[in-house]
Amino acid sequence: MLFSAMAASAWANDKENVNPSCKLEPEANCGWAELRKLKAQGIDLHDGQFMATRLDEADLTGANLSGSHLQLTNFFKATLKNVDFSYSHMHAVNLVGANLEGANLEGVNLLDANLEGANLKGANIAKVIWTAANLSGATWVDGRVCASGSKGECR
Repeated sequence: MLFSAMAASAWANDKENVNPSCKLEPEANCGWAELRKLKAQGIDLHDGQFMATRLDEADLTGANLSGSHLQLTNFFKATLKNVDFSYSHMHAVNLVGANLEGANLEGVNLLDANLEGANLKGANIAKVIWTAANLSGATWVDGRVCASGSKGECR
């Protein structure tokens, strides 16, 4: 039940920033921060803490988020082209409509993530955990579109 309450809060449309002390730097502690529409191309945020952070419609093209904790983070319609997410924890993230073209997802945990309509073309998906991930309508790494109802694998 706690997980449901946390997910509902992270994916809600409220705009209150509950972490105003968030500094965008490596090893940042930005859990629960309100960063919608952030423009931070190429930024280095490796090993950061971004649990339940709102990054809807953000542009993080070329950013380094490797090794970061991103559980419940909302990347709704975010531009994440060529982002390095390698070995990040992304359990139950919202990536609906996100552009992950060319992103490095090696070793990422995407358990229960929602990637409906996301673009994964050219992404590195080696060692990704896809368990229960929603891939309906996602563009797969090879350019094909995943069938409606695809869970845990692109069908």
